[in-house]
Amino acid sequence: MLISDILHARVGLLGFGREGRATLDLLRRRGHPGEVAVFSDTALALPPGAIPYIGGAGLAAFKEIDVLIRSPGFPPHHPACQFAQALQLPQTTATHLFLAELRHNGSPVIGITGSKGKSTTSLLTQRILSQAGQPAVLVGNIGLPALDYLDDILAQHAIAVLEMSSYQCADLPSGAAPSIACLLDLFPEHLDWHGGEAEYYAAKAMIAHAQTSGDLFLCNARSAHQFAAAPPPSRMELINHVDSLHFASGWFRRGEAALFTDRDMRLLGAHNRENAVAAFAAAERHGAKPEHWQIVLSECDGLPYRLQDEGLHAGVRFINDSLSTAPQAAAAALQALGENAKTLIAGGYDRGYQPDALVQAILQSNIKHLILLPETGRAIAQAARDAGCSVHIHEVEDLDAAVALAFALTPRGGACLFSPGAPSYHQYRSFEERGQHFRRLITAHAAHE
Repeated sequence: MLISDILHARVGLLGFGREGRATLDLLRRRGHPGEVAVFSDTALALPPGAIPYIGGAGLAAFKEIDVLIRSPGFPPHHPACQFAQALQLPQTTATHLFLAELRHNGSPVIGITGSKGKSTTSLLTQRILSQAGQPAVLVGNIGLPALDYLDDILAQHAIAVLEMSSYQCADLPSGAAPSIACLLDLFPEHLDWHGGEAEYYAAKAMIAHAQTSGDLFLCNARSAHQFAAAPPPSRMELINHVDSLHFASGWFRRGEAALFTDRDMRLLGAHNRENAVAAFAAAERHGAKPEHWQIVLSECDGLPYRLQDEGLHAGVRFINDSLSTAPQAAAAALQALGENAKTLIAGGYDRGYQPDALVQAILQSNIKHLILLPETGRAIAQAARDAGCSVHIHEVEDLDAAVALAFALTPRGGACLFSPGAPSYHQYRSFEERGQHFRRLITAHAAHE
């Protein structure tokens, strides 16, 4: 479905977050003349021409629209989605529209997904392409609604680098996937949305299964088993494998050939070496060379709230990893800091994730104090005790208490890592808001030290 197909249709938007607003703005820019129905679970402030329908009472209005454009936060089991399906109401998403429009115009898209590292990989891909002189625009799940940038991408003949969540991959129509798809490492996430581990993995795999024979699929070697029974229609190449692009023994390599060392790379951690490999594998298809890759790695500090150094306060270095929303991400952050980490602050919204990966990283770390927040803090504490962790465990009520305790307990010269390993819901609107709060608390407590 193209945007031109719905310009004169009666349109409904399910949800009105960043993507919903971007969709409405694009429809207006392209000349959609009529009112647009907005369906939501809660009351919203809407612009002129957007008509609100709240909760179940608004579902009857589905019979008055021609197409429903869903926001990614609405899972398939949501009553509105099921009602629309029962009515056989045509449905699409902002991601579908974006991809269909670019494919229709012959514009390249590099789509990147995975359970961990997709934001960093997307950022590196865009920067490597730019370093190589290729116009490239970073959009998607990284917080930049793709439809807001569609017209600029088409006008610049730019390469779109699209970070994609499992929600955005789940129901990609055949033939509407990115021309280059990249799947990173996988572990269970968002099980409440998908309904189970198998469904989550299947959603991620759709980024490849929806491709065509002329497309390219780059797959992390550890994720390749997902395609053993059903290979994708595109050409599939493994990355982070000893026979292809990978990192080993301090060097980025192509098979046995060494390309350059990681000596000047600013990003921390083994996981970011894998992210860097994936980024170059995608950018290389559009003319990037190893020298462009090396320059970017020597300059890129990464994303805000991903292992972000907040500086030295009262002799303690504070690291802000609020972007960590799963135990595996917190484990990778702990491993990246190595022996410098003396205190870990973790815990957040309970989405049912098992803390095993984080507990194993704690066992192998040098941390002395584990400060745990609700809701997942209790489960992490119990799992750490069951595993025989010798670390001192402190359960606190909120982040303010956690930061105060970190100042009191972290030895001078050591680092305190804030890596929640859980989403921020209930207490914060986003990981950005959580990270900003952590930064303010550090500054406030440091002023009183």
